[in-house]
Amino acid sequence: MARRAVGEINAGSMADIAFLLLIFFLVTTTMEVDAGIGRQLPLKLDQPIDRDDIVINERNVLEIMANSNDDLLVEGNFIQIEELYDVVWDFYTINKVAPDQDVNMPNYNRVDINKCRSEITTFREALEGDPENKLYKSELSKWETKLILCQSLSSQSYMEMNKQAVIQLKNQAGTSYGLYIEIQNILKQVVNELRVEACEELGFPDYFELREDREEDQEYIAKLRVLVPERIIEAKIDR
Repeated sequence: MARRAVGEINAGSMADIAFLLLIFFLVTTTMEVDAGIGRQLPLKLDQPIDRDDIVINERNVLEIMANSNDDLLVEGNFIQIEELYDVVWDFYTINKVAPDQDVNMPNYNRVDINKCRSEITTFREALEGDPENKLYKSELSKWETKLILCQSLSSQSYMEMNKQAVIQLKNQAGTSYGLYIEIQNILKQVVNELRVEACEELGFPDYFELREDREEDQEYIAKLRVLVPERIIEAKIDR
């Protein structure tokens, strides 16, 4: 009896199917992207308005340094990462109710409607002489926001952190990424918690529900940035 020949399987269409599956997975698969840490950089100072030379008071600068051994120093003193939260919280709040409770931390100044109007006039006049100056535009916008804030408060004023107050974060080249992120998380946590408190006190919506892309939320966000500024500058130390 003759043996029946086995027919060949046509595999030509398998390549097409595999190709289509590959395209499907490429289109539908999402990949994680490093978002980084958001920071709003200050504008370059083109030409200052005529004022006395600015002298930076050491009490207004909180120096945080992480060295290549992952040691954490605040104002030159070694501390544990768990202690940093309280240090940063005090930097923001300790002198807010009464000045000079801690002479090593920034004081607060009262801002009222008259102060806002005076500064608005100053920067509007400056813009008349230099209409394209970005610094003047930025400062004018800030003081206009402060005026709106004062007008919305029953006291017609608020306490503002010294404008020179800043957190200076320094990292040596060998500092681990893990420690760097821990420090950043603590700095952000303090700012967020203070803004949550401000929202509750002023009857604003939930802070974590506010979105910059929503027009109705933009005024709230602008006011909160005035009340609780996030002032962090960073530098890498190679030695």
